[in-house]
Amino acid sequence: MINRNKNNNFLIKDSIVETPKILAEDIYNTLKRKPFKNILDIGAFKGKLSNPFTKKTNTKIIGIDVIDDYKDSFDKFILKDYLELTKKDIEGLNIDLIISNPPFGKHLEHGELYPHLFIKKTIELFGENIPMVFIVPQWYLSNSKKRMDDLNKLNITKITYIHKNIFNLENENIIVEASAVYINIKTHKKHTFLSFDKNKVKVKKKRIYKSITLTEEQDLFLKNNVNNFNKYIKELISKDFKDFPKVKNKTV
Repeated sequence: MINRNKNNNFLIKDSIVETPKILAEDIYNTLKRKPFKNILDIGAFKGKLSNPFTKKTNTKIIGIDVIDDYKDSFDKFILKDYLELTKKDIEGLNIDLIISNPPFGKHLEHGELYPHLFIKKTIELFGENIPMVFIVPQWYLSNSKKRMDDLNKLNITKITYIHKNIFNLENENIIVEASAVYINIKTHKKHTFLSFDKNKVKVKKKRIYKSITLTEEQDLFLKNNVNNFNKYIKELISKDFKDFPKVKNKTV
């Protein structure tokens, strides 16, 4: 997920927003009795969204992302931009469930929100009947007539409305109104609400340093010239700080 400030600029520190455990568990509990065995996690990163599904025996998790720092956390990993994925890339995988916490921002080239592009790409690759769950911003569901017309064509079977502080549980300074949209998956309830007990769950403390903003032109430059932004930044920091802790690959 990519977070933007009020001036529509990207925030470097929020370029990756991880899926909170409470949300991943809620999606898993909704689907755990379904016969899904091969799950594709789009924009997987550490695999926090798909991790609960590892509880099920004989279930394989396939991750896809433009960052491969945590590729060993998956049964199979595809290092590629999902929008550039082809049917040849997924030959023999027999995917029966798609899950994704995509970037919330707008794709500069396509001029559309990433969640919508990802959903359309999923239908292109796997057909209109593939079961899928996408975490989307609230405005995705309402602020575009064309998009709403497209959504009306989908078999949306459930929407979970997510408390705005849920993402803040594991991501500093992130407060966002979002929903989990279930498509082609039969469920008992069509609308649910996900919240938490503030007395039992601690919210992440704010960072003590200021964020750095990029203009859209600067962000586009980085996209065209830096393949792995996080790795690039870590390497720059490591040059000045020899004791900078290295990331260990592990299932999270």
